[in-house]
Amino acid sequence: MIESWERDGFIILKNFFNQNDLNLLEEDICLTLENRETRAGNITIDILEGELIGQRLKLVDAPESAIQGAHKVNDLYLESKACRNLNLNRKLCRILETLLGDKPLVINSLSFKKGSQQPHHFDTYYMPPMVKDMMAVTSICLEDQSLETGPLSYYPESHKILPYVFSHGGIHAVPEEMEQATQYIQSELEKRNLKPKTFVGNAGDVFIWHAQLYHGGLPITDHEKTRKTLVTHYWRKHDVEQHRVATIKSGGNYLIREHQNT
Repeated sequence: MIESWERDGFIILKNFFNQNDLNLLEEDICLTLENRETRAGNITIDILEGELIGQRLKLVDAPESAIQGAHKVNDLYLESKACRNLNLNRKLCRILETLLGDKPLVINSLSFKKGSQQPHHFDTYYMPPMVKDMMAVTSICLEDQSLETGPLSYYPESHKILPYVFSHGGIHAVPEEMEQATQYIQSELEKRNLKPKTFVGNAGDVFIWHAQLYHGGLPITDHEKTRKTLVTHYWRKHDVEQHRVATIKSGGNYLIREHQNT
């Protein structure tokens, strides 16, 4: 796994979770969506299709059309024990600790009903880790996927490309400079002859990628089908102030933080 991580920038764990593990989270998500007035709290939702596309709303205020369409629920881990039990699974955390050299710390979670259709990007554009490269991301398949559901697209070995440095001197994205950043990355991909691959997983599979793996979501071609996944970003536990760290019964750790602003 370490060789694959260092060479390719990702690891695939087949049949990692059993159906019972997945069902517990799925039941919790369904209860939260169906009982938004009592269970949603300050959870936010990003709308990925339809008239409200691009908007972030409090889940309690989201219309039924948004719930039925493509969306992502932000930071369910802050409210859901089932979510924390899955993305802080003891066996998964041991693997992440090997990759990061320290205990992993959940810093956010994204719960998808359908594919994101997000253009290729680096996660460090939006949440650069406290220490260079010290972030890992997991995508847990909650159901069988297909090519029609907008699966994950990624460039193996793209984590070796030197990050684009924005005008502020860091790698956190500046929206006005994204065109130049994308041009730089495209030129590097061509120079290195890197080609995109597609991951179509089954229920229980886990795709783990490096902070600097270039990835995105392919277009959805069948909007009747779902692609339920839980995506989680991890930093290292000891890279943040320890009073912001909470520990669950199994020993896994997550970041104490406020919900996303709308």
